[in-house]
Amino acid sequence: MPLHERDIYYFFDVTLAYLNKITGNEIALRNPTLEFQTLVFSAYTGLIHLKGGAEGFVYVTASQPFLQQLYTARHSEGRFTEENCLDVMNDITSEIAHNVHKRFGPSLHVSEPHIFSTVPDDPIEMPPAVFVQPISWHNELAYLVLGLTSSESIQS
Repeated sequence: MPLHERDIYYFFDVTLAYLNKITGNEIALRNPTLEFQTLVFSAYTGLIHLKGGAEGFVYVTASQPFLQQLYTARHSEGRFTEENCLDVMNDITSEIAHNVHKRFGPSLHVSEPHIFSTVPDDPIEMPPAVFVQPISWHNELAYLVLGLTSSESIQS
């Protein structure tokens, strides 16, 4: 059985709640898009694969300045490094994975987050349509990308 529309919104709610907690509710959403041929990637990406009632992925991809601002909002001291970018991205995707697993339990297998810079080494199988939600903070962008296919349509 495919995910209900309110369950799909849960991915966005969890991500935005976490980002708003860090930024003090300063996150702004831009107009979402549907992509049919290409995936959006920025400097750093955290990818989670999903299997079960729905198959596909959810990922967050962000510019280095976006992640640097998140890091600075959480850590008032310390030097910012590339490793900090990876850590911030891991925190975001781990939070998504944890909450999605808590919500759906065993009906939806949630992989460990895979964190990388640039584009992924392994190609990501793209469903017929992918939802892309641009997220803005201090004029920097991140994207929440959700690509799901019903497990019933995969078996057909």
